[in-house]
Amino acid sequence: MKAMTWLAVPLAVALTATVAGCGQDLFGSPRSATAAGHVTLTERATASALVAVAGGGAANGQLLRIVGATAQPLEHLDIVVPRSGTPLTIAAAAPPPAMVQVPARPSPPPGGATSYQQAAYQRQQARWNGQVAAGQHAVATRTALATAAWVRPLLARAAAVDGAASGNLVTGSALAASVLSGIADEAGTRFAGRVVLLSVASLQGMPPPGELDGDDVVVLTPFLPAESTAAAAQQDLLAAGAARAAVLGPEATQAQLDQLVTDGLTARQLTETVSGPALFANDSMALLPAAARVLTPLLAQLRRPGVTAVINGYASVPGTPGHNIALSQGRAEAVARFLEANHVSTAALSVVGHGAANFVGSGSSGDNRRVVVVIEEPA
Repeated sequence: MKAMTWLAVPLAVALTATVAGCGQDLFGSPRSATAAGHVTLTERATASALVAVAGGGAANGQLLRIVGATAQPLEHLDIVVPRSGTPLTIAAAAPPPAMVQVPARPSPPPGGATSYQQAAYQRQQARWNGQVAAGQHAVATRTALATAAWVRPLLARAAAVDGAASGNLVTGSALAASVLSGIADEAGTRFAGRVVLLSVASLQGMPPPGELDGDDVVVLTPFLPAESTAAAAQQDLLAAGAARAAVLGPEATQAQLDQLVTDGLTARQLTETVSGPALFANDSMALLPAAARVLTPLLAQLRRPGVTAVINGYASVPGTPGHNIALSQGRAEAVARFLEANHVSTAALSVVGHGAANFVGSGSSGDNRRVVVVIEEPA
């Protein structure tokens, strides 16, 4: 049995060549080099974040194998091991992709060249193509070796720690959310992919609304959950703000799990903050007439195949926490209804209300009654 609420986005890693400071895709036609006399090859990579919450028991081995198999350049990894007292967090950032230089592309012969000159140029071009192919292979090999060398001691350290018994969705999600918040504050940026990998002994409990702020969540259990139990847990995670959720028992294969985590780390993620005062009046969840002008630019992107979005609603203060949660949820739903009415698939949208949180101005500022749309799209 397995239950998944997931959009699989398998992505190939593209290679980029820098020719005297100019980037180009190696799967297209290389550009002519300048006097620098060489081309620098490297992988295109974007920063991602993976928080793996381990626990006690054999499930830790499977969790750590997933972390090792999915490690990639520029990944910020945190392995959290619950213990009696303060959990142990093992954190590190992966190195960037490797760089390899190859000779510059040969220049074509001038106009009026002889057949001998043309043939010589063709031979040089074929040789250069081979050098580029070898360079691509070297970049991929060196990057993989460097990434493996980076993650190996982290996994060994985590495996050596005696953790407490695995918790439930509430405790695991709270640990992961706390760590991710710290990562975002430290890095000062939103990562292209954010994945939470939880090893839990129980699917009981519902994380608070908005706690999983657009994260992709993969839950591992040491038991085979009933279909209804797994589905309910997925709905709880989505209601808590997860962009995607998967709940899997011991029947899941390593390849399935690796693919889910890799998809989440490599998804292209864009964040669109839509002006609050242009959308809603104070203490209202009804869209203002000006909202159509503000939201319409998102439609073309959201209608594309494979695109999903999490619509995050926010409120300003004052107001009770319960009222502000309901108000922010209603605002996110109002935006979702507008998008659906304009031919955006309902299945592609998730809504989360965060209440009065993550202020962008003073607590009572109209800028705080905003909506943030986190868009994930295939590359």
